[in-house]
Amino acid sequence: MNNIYYHYGATKLHLGDALDVMGSLPKASVDCVVTSPPHWGLRDYGTAKWIGGNLDCHHTLGTTPHQRRTAYMRHSEKEILRRCRKCQAIAHDQQYGLEPTLDAYITRIRHVCHEIKRLLTPQGTCWINLRDSYSYHRNGTGRAIPASDDKTALNLQHKSLMGIPWRVALELQNDGWIIRNAIVWHKPNAAPDPARDRFSNRYEMLFLLTKQPQCHLDSSRVLDPLSQSRPHYRKNHYGGKKLHTVKTPWSPDSKGKNPGDVWSMSTRPLAEAHCAPFPVDLPYRCIASGCPSNGLVLDPFSGAGTTGLAAHRLGRRYQGIDLRADYHDIALRRLHEDQPPDSDLPALA
Repeated sequence: MNNIYYHYGATKLHLGDALDVMGSLPKASVDCVVTSPPHWGLRDYGTAKWIGGNLDCHHTLGTTPHQRRTAYMRHSEKEILRRCRKCQAIAHDQQYGLEPTLDAYITRIRHVCHEIKRLLTPQGTCWINLRDSYSYHRNGTGRAIPASDDKTALNLQHKSLMGIPWRVALELQNDGWIIRNAIVWHKPNAAPDPARDRFSNRYEMLFLLTKQPQCHLDSSRVLDPLSQSRPHYRKNHYGGKKLHTVKTPWSPDSKGKNPGDVWSMSTRPLAEAHCAPFPVDLPYRCIASGCPSNGLVLDPFSGAGTTGLAAHRLGRRYQGIDLRADYHDIALRRLHEDQPPDSDLPALA
């Protein structure tokens, strides 16, 4: 079902499940997708509808990643049901990231990306941000996540880094996607990590995926400034006279240099309810280099609308999808505050 929550000018926001909404959009209508799916097991965004249990209970799936990943199944039930850890109420939820197994999470992301591929133009680009996490379980048997079927359990020891971003990326590659770049988003101001038996995590992965080898990507639009430590003519590179070296001299663009595949961008906390927005600099660089002028940008997990904010600053059209109306409200507030004083956008209610 395509429930349009807001539509004015170049902005359209849809309320509902990403797969359902994308299924109603026309084929080859999107030029660029920039998105960050909910990370597996890390957060509960509170979109569940609860059945049974105690009506006065403040339902919860747990306060730790391990608890939120765990699904409960009674012997009389043939399917896995997520239950409140306090009163055993059953949660019916469309949100992503709370699947009982990593395989189930990867499968859902694959389905979303399959629909994205249908919507993308032949030269379109898809940028997907994924975060890794560690396996936690009650015993030391090597079984990382409790599951209803032992065949789906990962053979990971307790505290092992799970490699989620690359597991997803390689499955998408098997589905026909081309991995053009695996970009490391370095976070200089990452939140403090209390762990003492490993080093703190300071990065997330951003994959650039395309449908075909030729895509709309112009890195010259997002050049980094050149060092001013020496004259420009000394920055020219020559292959030298050794065998098998490049004989043609290379001179960098006077406007800057290719930013490479390690992007150092500080996070920008948001005061409102949304827990994990990435900084606007990240989608801004993706859209500036990977979306044509007047192109359409889509974010299937739009949240607080950071991708939409970047799209508007670059003059691109934008469509966002989310399960929560209050997140769309946050996005609209941010878009309105970012508009010039003479903008003709209607006032918010």
